Amino acid sequence: MTASSVVSAAGGTATGTPSPTPTPPPGPAEARARHDRLFPQVAAECAGVAATPLPTPIAPPTGARDPWADKYAENHGFRTTATLLADGRCRGEAHRARIADALRRDGRTAGLDRAGLRALLEGLGYRAEETNVSTDGGSLGFSLWIPEAGPCVTGVLTTPPTIEAHGPYLEGGCTEPKGGH
Repeated sequence: MTASSVVSAAGGTATGTPSPTPTPPPGPAEARARHDRLFPQVAAECAGVAATPLPTPIAPPTGARDPWADKYAENHGFRTTATLLADGRCRGEAHRARIADALRRDGRTAGLDRAGLRALLEGLGYRAEETNVSTDGGSLGFSLWIPEAGPCVTGVLTTPPTIEAHGPYLEGGCTEPKGGH
């Protein structure tokens, strides 16, 4: 039998090259390491923050409930985002601050167009395929997925710009879904 032959389950010999053992996809530690190489200042800022849950919010009061408030919450559930762990919150806030600083440094936020905003974000290391630049209600905005780390950063270029870090929307992605039911 040669090195390229394989014994079949029935006991016969098959020739050919054995298929390689599949390599498992990279895990969270490898993704985090790639993120940290892409954004070393964010990695340094969040180095001591563990992947622990944030403090549990205070439970709403019990007793009589407003049925209209319940219906409103149900109808706006599509706007719910995933909860970030403490390290995700730190990384998201660090990226939010980087983008805000770049917009301030740029000094031309009011005159920035879609192509200019996209170029600014790409210049900061955010990949085009993970960035959505749009105009909504007359204001230029963006939403992006932080490469290899996972939080989203969303912003609207109002005066001053409004930028926030958050988990992805439960219905998928970093851009707030439109509508409801």
